[in-house]
Amino acid sequence: MRTALVLLLSLGATAFAQDLKKENKTIPQEQKQPDKRRLESVTWDLNAHKLVWVVQKGSEVDGNFVAASSERYEIAPDKAVMAFAEEKRGFTEDEAESLQHLLDVLSLYCAESTVWWDQGQGVPLDKNGTPTGPEKKPDAAPKPKRVEQPRPKLGIGDLQIASLGPR
Repeated sequence: MRTALVLLLSLGATAFAQDLKKENKTIPQEQKQPDKRRLESVTWDLNAHKLVWVVQKGSEVDGNFVAASSERYEIAPDKAVMAFAEEKRGFTEDEAESLQHLLDVLSLYCAESTVWWDQGQGVPLDKNGTPTGPEKKPDAAPKPKRVEQPRPKLGIGDLQIASLGPR
């Protein structure tokens, strides 16, 4: 009885799988491969306080991505709102705080990188990316020095008692 049941289920599964293969043959090639997407750009606009990114839709031709269209998304972390096309959706305050923290880290990294560049740090490279000199390290910042000042000796007459109000 068990053998017959297993055989019956196996035949049913095989027949069903063959039906799916027949259905897949009739699906046009364009529908089999969904559009590929590629992130084109990301912009953190500090003035508008919005994170904006552009996603390209397209296909792969000879191993290279060929864009057919692009879509713009944006997030306003202050308002906890994401927008695409004409639609807006809200998200949690926790997510907005996490995003804001991430953007703060990114902004700080950009500011510190600007200082790094302005100080001339790093390895100078030519147009081909070949080092042209030794790495410049930051100048050693002068260490703070402790300045000792003599403490005045206080006598009993020098102490003042602050009044805390009427007695």
